[in-house]
Amino acid sequence: MARSSADGVGATVGAVMTRAVITTSPDATIEEVAEILSRHHITGMPVVDDHQRVAGVVSEMDVVTKSGRLVKDIMTAEPATVGEELPLHEVADLLMGRRIRRLPVVRHGKLVGLISRTDLVLFFARHQWACSACGATQRGLQPPAACPACGRGEFTLETAPHGM
Repeated sequence: MARSSADGVGATVGAVMTRAVITTSPDATIEEVAEILSRHHITGMPVVDDHQRVAGVVSEMDVVTKSGRLVKDIMTAEPATVGEELPLHEVADLLMGRRIRRLPVVRHGKLVGLISRTDLVLFFARHQWACSACGATQRGLQPPAACPACGRGEFTLETAPHGM
C-alpha cells in the first residue's frame, strides 16, 4: 500500500478547494445571477440560505435553458456536496462520473468552499509524488501504488518544478 507524507500540502479537497466562493440566494433574480456569472467569468455557483447552508446550485445552463423569475425556480435543489477530508481521487470520480463541473464543500452543513474540475487540473499541474527511496516522480491525484523506477511504495507530495 502506498504511504504518503503531505509536506504541508495534502491530496484532499480541503487542500485545494476555492475558499472565497461567490454565492447567491434562492430569492435572487435570474437577471442578477446572469450578471454575477458574467462579471466573474464563472459557469455556476452555490445557492445558500441565510445560515450559509447549501440550498442548491445554479449554472449558466440553468439560466439559459430554464424558465422562472427567481434562482429558486431554476436551481438544482439538494445538490451533492463533499467534505474537506475527501481524497482528491474520490472527488474526481464524482465530478467526472456525474459529469458535473463543481461541488460545494461543507462543514457541519455550512458552505466552506467549492471544488471544481479546474481545481483538480491545477493540483495535477503544480504537484508531483516523489518516491522516498529513489526520488522518481509521478503526477496524479493520489500516490502510485508502487514506484515505477524502484518498486517501493512510499511517497511525498512535492511542488512540481514550473513548466514540467
